Amino acid sequence: MSQRHKPHLNTPQQKPSQPHLRTPADVYYSTAWRLLLAVGGIVGLRWIQQQRWGRLLLGAALSRQIWRYAHHHEPSRPSLRQIRITDHRIPPGFDGFRIGQISDIHLGQPYSHNNLRWAIAQMQQHQPDMIVLTGDMVNNRESIGTLPHYLRQLRAPYGVYAIPGNHDYVEEIDDVMQALTFAGVPLMRNQGFVVHLHGDALYVAGVDDIWHGQMRLDTAMASNTSKLPTLLLAHSPDTVFEALDYPHIVLQLSGHVHGGHIRLPVLGPLARPRYGRHFTHGTYTVEHIRLHVSLGLSGRQLRLGNAPEVGIITLAHHNGGD
Repeated sequence: MSQRHKPHLNTPQQKPSQPHLRTPADVYYSTAWRLLLAVGGIVGLRWIQQQRWGRLLLGAALSRQIWRYAHHHEPSRPSLRQIRITDHRIPPGFDGFRIGQISDIHLGQPYSHNNLRWAIAQMQQHQPDMIVLTGDMVNNRESIGTLPHYLRQLRAPYGVYAIPGNHDYVEEIDDVMQALTFAGVPLMRNQGFVVHLHGDALYVAGVDDIWHGQMRLDTAMASNTSKLPTLLLAHSPDTVFEALDYPHIVLQLSGHVHGGHIRLPVLGPLARPRYGRHFTHGTYTVEHIRLHVSLGLSGRQLRLGNAPEVGIITLAHHNGGD
């Protein structure tokens, strides 16, 4: 790789456009899951009326085991996910460029400290070119002071950057920003910078939280005057609908949804938060944008079919003529 340097953040002042994102309820619970619970309740009531105690005991024992797994096992077993994003708009010089994504640390929740220590070890082992923290770093005020201890251990040739999530605002964004400053991690709120590599350039934009902050994508993109291919960091995946106004945004990295916490085949995710209604996990193609939604590293101590994760996203240039 060519000479590496830490880019300078630029925050242009510009009148923001009004985002056209919808604002659903804070949490949307799946109709399929609600129907299943209603049917289960009716069946259980019938069994009681019919005095089918054996079935009731078996059902209770099975439910208890599933609860124990979802409450204690899965939330404490994070995994590393490798994602490859191939697109002809990715500059050739960035072919093979790797981005480590840590999302939704929710420091303060059960298992969050152990999961974060594991995530840091993964980043140290795999050594991505850049590391991004895509919001919801803390879950209570007491944990803000421990952030610098952990985040100082993250190193990457092209820097470590963070964007805020809704929980970072709930727990006091100014204190979170100060903790990140102590850790040497810039908090991007409607900002952008250019990364140069092998004679090519990539623009990185990070936006404020759409829920409790003031997301201004136009401000974050304003200094991209050359319309460079862009990596967008946005905590909430539904930000992609706003991002579609910018044809040079290639990839958006988000978190926020935790996969719905409980997700099973056919039934799908149990719960989806505000601004996370449409995309819950994995990689999507939304018109011209590749959207990757991390399952996150922590969150509520209840996961089933949504084990916590961190990601290594590898960019790949695709020649349309190949």
